[in-house]
Amino acid sequence: MAVGTLTSAVGNGAWFTSWALFLTRSVGLSAAQVGLGMTVAAALGVLAAPVLGWLGDRAGARETFGVQLALQGLASLAYLVVHDFAVFLVVAALAQIASSGSGGPRNALVLGLSDRSTGLEILGVLRAVSHIGWAIGAVIGGAIITLNSRPAYAALIALNAGTYLVYAALVASVPRVDSPVHAHGRSGVRVIRDWPYMSLAGLMGTLALCWAMLSSGLPLWIALHTHAPKAISAVVVLISSLGIAAFQVRVSRGITEPRRAAVGALGSGVALALACLLFASTAGLGGWPAIVIVLVAAGLHLTGELLFVASSWGLSVPLMPADAPSEYQGAFATGEAVALMVAPALMTTLVAGWGQPGWLVLAAIFLVPALAVAPTTGWALRTREAALTAS
Repeated sequence: MAVGTLTSAVGNGAWFTSWALFLTRSVGLSAAQVGLGMTVAAALGVLAAPVLGWLGDRAGARETFGVQLALQGLASLAYLVVHDFAVFLVVAALAQIASSGSGGPRNALVLGLSDRSTGLEILGVLRAVSHIGWAIGAVIGGAIITLNSRPAYAALIALNAGTYLVYAALVASVPRVDSPVHAHGRSGVRVIRDWPYMSLAGLMGTLALCWAMLSSGLPLWIALHTHAPKAISAVVVLISSLGIAAFQVRVSRGITEPRRAAVGALGSGVALALACLLFASTAGLGGWPAIVIVLVAAGLHLTGELLFVASSWGLSVPLMPADAPSEYQGAFATGEAVALMVAPALMTTLVAGWGQPGWLVLAAIFLVPALAVAPTTGWALRTREAALTAS
């Protein structure tokens, strides 16, 4: 699983670094068409994720995840035939549906292959490995952008598709995890009626905006509202990737149960809110003062992201029933997918458009849901205690 994660992350890192330029420069789509197509595709992915998670509990986590990886590979390869907006929309939708729904079966497979005491640590290891792969892929993507030719983009697409297919083959080689539905004789979708769990998915999903904050919000801010070197945003992304690779496992070890995860979520919201305030303070600044403040804010952002990811696992895994891991993990990932779907428009409006006031609003968006995680976690624990008592 680690080798597959690293392999596909290299392809992802290369693709995500250069896909926008491929679609606009090589295919000839407008920026508006690309934005609309990706938004529609992301919305379809959000709708598909719970369904695919439900399927994973019935067909098997290994089988469902492996098929999804193969579909991602084929959909990625299909970008070679994109020549207009209609074809792009179909290909992007297929790729996003396969991608958005893979989190539930993938986590269920990892947890099924490990014991309860090590499952969260292994998820942390895989996340650290993925960041190493993304960093390697970003270097490859940068070289492709520099070449900026159709053959170079075609080679990139083939590389990305191939890494998915390699990962699918590796997944097929791991032991099969028994379907919990068959073991417990359960039928029907349950997670959508689990209001405490779905509420936590929404609250924690909001914190996922920290990813878009670096990928789109900060570069726009640096370019439009400061005199700092534009390359500093890339340095911040590098710091984030290296920091997660170095510390995610260590942080995850300390956050393995819901009440501690709720505290971690609060720490994440506070750290991300403070990072927003520091970024806002660089308005009109340049030179070393801007660079120093941005780097300090990057440290706070890294802390917030580490705590967010670890807390998400510390909440989503212990609070899910044993007989529905794919369904529940898929539903929890849907909260993150919704946040990422609206993130580009949100970052463009708040950071690029509103400037400093936008950073203050974004700080509140991080802090307020984080404050609500603890009472919602208590609600979730009480419902589970009541269910055990009733049974």
